[in-house]
Amino acid sequence: MYIKFLSKEMDSENQSWKVWVFVFCLNVIAIGGAFYLKSIGIDLYAFRGTS
Repeated sequence: MYIKFLSKEMDSENQSWKVWVFVFCLNVIAIGGAFYLKSIGIDLYAFRGTS
């Protein structure tokens, strides 16, 4: 069943909006996580290292 799913061609128009929804959700989770960590006192800029 998994091989049939991989070999089946996807409709590019149908797939493109799913990809954009996935990317948008990941960005929302990342921004929410950054605000959460900042609210509990963890500085994300400390992980950049020295330049």
